[in-house]
Amino acid sequence: MELRKHKKIILFGLVLSCGIIFILAYFLSKSFNTIVNVMIISFILSYTLSPIRDTFIIKFKVSKRAASILVILLILGIVASCIIVIVPALFKEITNVSNIFDNISNFMDEVFRKFNLNNSTVSNVVYNEFLERGNELWVTFTENSVDNLIGFSDNIISFAIIPIVIYYFLCDGNKIYNKILLFLPTEKRGLVKKFLYNIDKVLTRYITSQLFLSGLIGVLTFILLVVLKVKFPLWISILNAILNIIPYFGPIFGAVPAVIVALLDSPIKALWVIIGMFVIQQLEGDILSPKITGDSTEMHPLVIIVLLLIGEKFGGFIGMVLVVPIAVIIKALYDDINYYLF
Repeated sequence: MELRKHKKIILFGLVLSCGIIFILAYFLSKSFNTIVNVMIISFILSYTLSPIRDTFIIKFKVSKRAASILVILLILGIVASCIIVIVPALFKEITNVSNIFDNISNFMDEVFRKFNLNNSTVSNVVYNEFLERGNELWVTFTENSVDNLIGFSDNIISFAIIPIVIYYFLCDGNKIYNKILLFLPTEKRGLVKKFLYNIDKVLTRYITSQLFLSGLIGVLTFILLVVLKVKFPLWISILNAILNIIPYFGPIFGAVPAVIVALLDSPIKALWVIIGMFVIQQLEGDILSPKITGDSTEMHPLVIIVLLLIGEKFGGFIGMVLVVPIAVIIKALYDDINYYLF
């Protein structure tokens, strides 16, 4: 009798909590979305960083709290270094962005003069249209950058909390996990633990494979940029490695900053960067990614490409990053349900 009463109290508490959450979501949708985003981002980052925390625990023989602090300090140090080193340099180079269009214009003039295209109506129309589209793209990019910067500054306090939330996830993740399991019936906890264990195993394999692939692409990009003497080779390589988390499409996104920076020097250098990045993309897309990503997820490359297109349609860049891990989780659940229940 007491047990049934206790369960009713818990059920009432859950219903009441859900009701309060939905009310808050209705009246404070923007603030609620920010809170949810902070929690989701913190959980994903803490889950990704947990292998580094475990490595610190084993290598330095420290407690979980100390290892978590070391991980947070490491990430904050990397972010601070990027801000201190890259941002001032980028603002300095942005003042010279007109050089890009001047270099392209001079290059096109030289090509036109060399092949006697100055008197061709078609070539002149194409030339003017190209410059006009380039200016439109730059104006759009500038406006979007300003809007994104304003949006980030509005939520800067919320995002500043992320390292603290990550710390607690890294330190007390197991405690939170065990507390959540208490809401389940005793006889179901073992089955749920098996489900979550298998999801964790598959997801860890996928994340490890993507980090390895991203690191390899980052190294290849760095070598290419150093050989071609492109500015900011280290930071562009790191950015390309991060973008490469998106299978197949990542190298395309990562090539854009390298090409833009190369254009500050000359169109010829930008052309060589395009060729080099294309070779890296072919290596990644045709050889490495199908093998590494396909083996880690046990999905056909065509399925992954379709998932990426769906993720981009519904969630943009974030959707492309998250859609494959979500699919991995759903696949692991499907396999487990088939195995344990049917």
